[in-house]
Amino acid sequence: MVTGRKIIKVYGRVSCRQCVNRLYGIHLLHTDCRYGMPYPAVCPGCREMKNIVTGFRLRGYLKSIFKRGKYT
Repeated sequence: MVTGRKIIKVYGRVSCRQCVNRLYGIHLLHTDCRYGMPYPAVCPGCREMKNIVTGFRLRGYLKSIFKRGKYT
């Protein structure tokens, strides 16, 4: 299961959806994630300006439970 704490442990803070997908191999969609800021910020993983994921909706949470990635 992927949680915000695991993402913070790897990157030092929360990151963008693409970095989470790459790290865990989940394939989250935009609608599967919760975003904490209404504007983009610099992602600590890819160093690009993107929307930062702070949590998951039910569908994204279920995807993280049933998909095993690199650091799950």
